[in-house]
Amino acid sequence: MKIQVCAGARCTMLGSDIIYNRLSDFVEEFNNRIYKGDLDVQEIELEIEMVTCNDVCKKNKKNSPVVIVDGKIFTNAKTQVIMEYILDKAFEENFK
Repeated sequence: MKIQVCAGARCTMLGSDIIYNRLSDFVEEFNNRIYKGDLDVQEIELEIEMVTCNDVCKKNKKNSPVVIVDGKIFTNAKTQVIMEYILDKAFEENFK
């Protein structure tokens, strides 16, 4: 699962760097637990990266910060919402 956090000026000013740091810790813990076998989730590995501005916030300035998870765009992103989405998606894919 690919997580992209916008590193554009507006998003950074509104906290995307903080979101990135918190999600990086979450990604590390998630991936470690998978490889240790603590979580019953198979074949899911999280990747996180900072990306250049994707112009989502240009449509509406209230959209910042922007985070994209496997193509799903989160505007006015909140760390907790992103984490919940990732966990829901990971377990949904494994327990169909």
